[in-house]
Amino acid sequence: MDSLSQPQFLVGADGESRGVLLVHGFSGSPFELHMVAERLHQQGLHVALPLLAGHHQNLRALGESRWPDWLASAEQALLGLHRRVQIESKRPPQLAVIGFSMGGLLSLELSRRYPAVTAAEEARRHPAVQALALLATPLWLPGWQERAIEKLAPLAGLQRLAVPKLAGRDLRAKDVPKAPLKPWGMPVRALASLVELMRTMRSRLPEVRQPTLLAHGLLDHTVPPSCLEALASELGTPPEQLTRLLLPRSFHILPLDVERELLLTALTEHLSRHFAPLSERA
Repeated sequence: MDSLSQPQFLVGADGESRGVLLVHGFSGSPFELHMVAERLHQQGLHVALPLLAGHHQNLRALGESRWPDWLASAEQALLGLHRRVQIESKRPPQLAVIGFSMGGLLSLELSRRYPAVTAAEEARRHPAVQALALLATPLWLPGWQERAIEKLAPLAGLQRLAVPKLAGRDLRAKDVPKAPLKPWGMPVRALASLVELMRTMRSRLPEVRQPTLLAHGLLDHTVPPSCLEALASELGTPPEQLTRLLLPRSFHILPLDVERELLLTALTEHLSRHFAPLSERA
């Protein structure tokens, strides 16, 4: 099972020009998104699941990593996906990004940096994110958590301090094994960087204009469900290209939880709808 926590690349069907990058959450691993990867691969798509810097190793590695490091991992994976799809298909790549939790924040920044294009020649030259999905993505954490992080992080001698998860279980489903997390604790310094990333990306939301699926569990104990409506109102995505999916029985880890089939269906429909043919395609 630990192999599912490692970075993966699933080669799609012969000649397929569509590729999807899946970005996992804070202190997580590709395991959180392996069911999404399997479903998209069954549809014939190329799928990349990177392991973000500092993750799935130990407390020291995670504690020394910061959000620019996590973003660099995701960006390198997007560039690699673009190259690989172009080689496999011989046609201009069409790319989408799906981010879970903190991975959604990184996906927003990738979408901002690599906006959608309509010309095939542009899609050949550099990555262009045509569609985006954000799963349980935080713009803030519960107030008491952010206050505690801000108070503790600057204190001398706390470089190695890590805290357990206090907000409740992330997963309601009983038919999925627990993710083989390494480590179990969350370093305070890395948490402070997560808070910085949330605030940074909120100011950039109007610059993200791709068609977007927003999904959130109403029973999420980790990320306030109200973040979904804040994203919907602040993204630059046209309202007609914005889809909301509220899952009334789900906790935080939507891709593995009790309503995952609803989520998987919504994701495949979203990608099918917005992977439109590029003009001047070869």
